[in-house]
Amino acid sequence: MPYAAGITSYNDPPASLDELQQAASTPEPGYDVHHIVERSSALADGFPVDAVDGPDNLVRIPRMKHWDINSWYGTPDSDYGNQSPRDYLRGRNWDVRVQVGLEALRKNGVLKP
Repeated sequence: MPYAAGITSYNDPPASLDELQQAASTPEPGYDVHHIVERSSALADGFPVDAVDGPDNLVRIPRMKHWDINSWYGTPDSDYGNQSPRDYLRGRNWDVRVQVGLEALRKNGVLKP
């Protein structure tokens, strides 16, 4: 069953940021490596590759929650002036991007509150 690991991982309890970051170096079926600060928009705004792809910006999360987070980034949200989080973040500094990325992980039950 190709989807079993993804379904099982979706039920993982929230983890600490340190646990998620440490797991990023160990691939596992049903999980994806996720950039806390979105990769493509950060690179487009001129952030260095070593920061964007650095270990502090990478976490391993359940694949289906990764899909949920990607969808959330593209959906208008009243918390961001009825813009999508992705649009809101254009031109913002690294710290703001990290905070929004961590909020996405919390809202989707990946990161402990």
